Amino acid sequence: MGGQYESARTHHNRAGPTSTRVSRASSLARPKPLPRAQELASRQDQQPQLLQHLELELESSETEQQRNQWVVLRLYEAINGRDHAAAGSLLASDLEWWYHGPPAHHHMMRLLTGAGGPSSSSFKFKPISVDALPASDVVVAEGITTAGGYWVHAWTVGPNGVITHLREYFNTDLTVTRLAAASSCLWQSRRPDRHTNALPALLLAL
Repeated sequence: MGGQYESARTHHNRAGPTSTRVSRASSLARPKPLPRAQELASRQDQQPQLLQHLELELESSETEQQRNQWVVLRLYEAINGRDHAAAGSLLASDLEWWYHGPPAHHHMMRLLTGAGGPSSSSFKFKPISVDALPASDVVVAEGITTAGGYWVHAWTVGPNGVITHLREYFNTDLTVTRLAAASSCLWQSRRPDRHTNALPALLLAL
């Protein structure tokens, strides 16, 4: 899995990437059709309101990208609410997880496996943006921690609406491109302090 990543910049104090297959019980609950995709509001505390707004604008048809975005939004809601049954229904039983960042910030792994200590029990992921990439099964979310850390999650959603892969980055800028003859940028980190605070950067080619 690590072979899909190309390093644009490196930092000698950063931990190398790790790849882990997470075992979880899965009982898929098919979500309702997802409405028009909209970018999350810039305020972190507006995530619940956005999810309600999306549900209220439910349309009769949906695109695959809209469905994938809904799945990821629902997962964050379940994780932050510590609703393990709801989270498990959205994750494959053999979720594949790839991490790049300091070992002390494996927050998602600890929350998904229940292996976290007191610090993980209170940690919440509050995305400032969630984007379903065009012509792709990947949804990218980014957010800022209360301590000022920056995280990016690249989720892969399977055709049955279950998440199969997670690429997690902490304090790392990410650029997502399409691996083709005429490659184009699909997504790029948009953290508020990107012009004044330099971070290591990685390139993800789909």
